[in-house]
Parts: sequence; structure tokens; C-alpha cells
Amino acid sequence: MLDFSKWVAMWDAYDAQGFSGGAVPGSAASICWYIGFWLIFFGCLSLIILMIVYPTSYVPAAKGISIFFTAVLYMGLVLAFASLVLPSHTPRSSRPPALSTQIMTTWNLDDLGECRNGGQKLPESRLEDGDWKCVAYTDSQRTELTVHIKGDKVGLYKADGKALAANGKNE
Repeated sequence: MLDFSKWVAMWDAYDAQGFSGGAVPGSAASICWYIGFWLIFFGCLSLIILMIVYPTSYVPAAKGISIFFTAVLYMGLVLAFASLVLPSHTPRSSRPPALSTQIMTTWNLDDLGECRNGGQKLPESRLEDGDWKCVAYTDSQRTELTVHIKGDKVGLYKADGKALAANGKNE
């Protein structure tokens, strides 16, 4: 079985960039993004509720309240867009290869058919313990394989139980 911990680390780093657009966590850009997001969210939500509960044409005080929440919404937009130009952004890394692609590259396979564990497909961005039955193709040869995952380790086994070496030959 081969160690796939570097592949897992690539996905963890990619996922960590997620919501704040690649801003370094705790930086001014990250803080502005989150504050801006929540101001936009609550500003929109409040305006929608205000329009349903107190239509401005019937309640004169609702006009002032709606102006306040519109200002909150605009402040959120300004903060969210300002976070994009602050200097604490890291370049967005490219998406790591899917698990099936990584397996094909590591074991020098031409194609790895759909892998199933019961009704469950092989995960693409994480390692999940279990055995997945697959059909692999190498040099016009079709082989039934089992992808075995345990922790950060991945192994490929032929139907007879023999492990497949990383270069595609039997071990």
C-alpha cells in the first residue's frame, strides 16, 4: 500500500482556501470578507422581512428602518469588495487531481472505470476507508481490481488478491 498523505494534504490546503477567496486566515482581508458577508446577509434578510411585515407605503417609520438596512447592505458590499484588494491574499492553487486520476497516474493505468463499494462511488477528494471494486484498463488489457483504502494508505489488488505495484506490475 502506498502513502497518499501528500495527496490528502493538497486537498486540505485547497479546501482551506474555500470561502474567504484565498485570504490568509486571520488577516485583514479575511476579516473584512467575513464581516462584509454577514452584513450583506443580515441586510438582505432584514430588508426582505421589513418589506413583508411593514410595507413602507403604509408605515412611515418603516422608510427610515429600510434606509438603515440598505446602508448596512452597502457597507457589507464595500467590505466584501475591499477584502479582494487587500494584500493578504494567497494565490488560489489549482484543484488537486481526483482520487481516481491520482490512482491512474500512480499505478500507470490508462483508464479506471467506475469504482463502487456497494452503492457508493469512490470519493474524489478524500480518502474513506473501504474496498472499491473497479475495472482498470492498461495497454488494451482489462483487469478487475480492488482499491483498498485504510487511513492515508491506498493499495490496488487484483481479483486473485495479489497487490499491484505502483508501476502496474505484480508485486
